[in-house]
Amino acid sequence: MKRSIISIPIIAFCIMVFVMMSSFIAIPSSSKDLTVDPGAPITIFGSNGIGQTGPIYTGNVVVTGGINATGTFVMPTEVHGMALHCIFILTFPSGTITIRMNCNMVTFNGQWQILEGTGAYQNLKGGGSLVMPNDTDEILTGTVRGL
Repeated sequence: MKRSIISIPIIAFCIMVFVMMSSFIAIPSSSKDLTVDPGAPITIFGSNGIGQTGPIYTGNVVVTGGINATGTFVMPTEVHGMALHCIFILTFPSGTITIRMNCNMVTFNGQWQILEGTGAYQNLKGGGSLVMPNDTDEILTGTVRGL
């Protein structure tokens, strides 16, 4: 009987020490914990200033809002009737973002969705609408999460 009475304070002491020490131990966060601003507004402006080789466009890109970065892009395109399907691969010093864009070739409007990211953009998700105001520019607006 005496042995079990002594064990209870020892167990309680161990639990108390564990709880106090857990605040000093770095526990890796899940990707959900890394969300800085769920649904952060974003604008992506791509300009085909570098060139075009067949159905592949290249240029400069500026991202503002939920992400602020500048870099370059490569954009392979496919025409399907009056629809334009593009993969917009954005390259920045801290990683890449790959986006699928589907556009109407009559209205020059469409939708975009993030397919994947690397580096700092590994857990990035998002999408929105886009407009092609002329032959050289892509303007994407929407939201992102997962930073």
